[in-house]
Amino acid sequence: MAPDTNAVDEALPAVRALFAAAAVPYRIVGGIAVVHHGYTRTTVDIDVLVGRDAPARLSPHLREHGFAPSKLTTRLVHVASGVPVDLLIEGTTIPRPGAVPFPAPESTAASGSDPAVIALPALLELKLQAKRHQDVADVVALLKRLDDAHYLRVEALVRPPLRTELARLRDDALEELALEPPADE
Repeated sequence: MAPDTNAVDEALPAVRALFAAAAVPYRIVGGIAVVHHGYTRTTVDIDVLVGRDAPARLSPHLREHGFAPSKLTTRLVHVASGVPVDLLIEGTTIPRPGAVPFPAPESTAASGSDPAVIALPALLELKLQAKRHQDVADVVALLKRLDDAHYLRVEALVRPPLRTELARLRDDALEELALEPPADE
């Protein structure tokens, strides 16, 4: 079965319960975090930033919380919904040239409204570093939602080496906004 948004909504509480039972620090990233920060889009999986020891600590709790390991060592599957849960493990990278290792979840800021979700500046950093097309599209979409004052606060929290790219994408976001028809048309 191909997961859908309702399936992801079903799996998310089980993910939270699993990590709580195993006492594993984590941050929800990826599409769920993008939606949390105000850009509504679909996602078929749950991406979770975890420490190096998370797989071993989670393993004894998988079955009781409705999860099974996958063929991929960095993926779990929520059995009832079929939703994959990808573990982005501290110190590992996505398979791309120049990829930056994932940080520890404890070293990333949490969202003010949900401490399990990564804060917007840290999410933007992860997405800028990933350099995948979906990640760039997510950054532009998230930047469209920010007024100038909020953008400046976010930019100040992004690491300096990434600010030039963030500003370029902010310009793209503003250009796209100018081309969109008003919402009431």
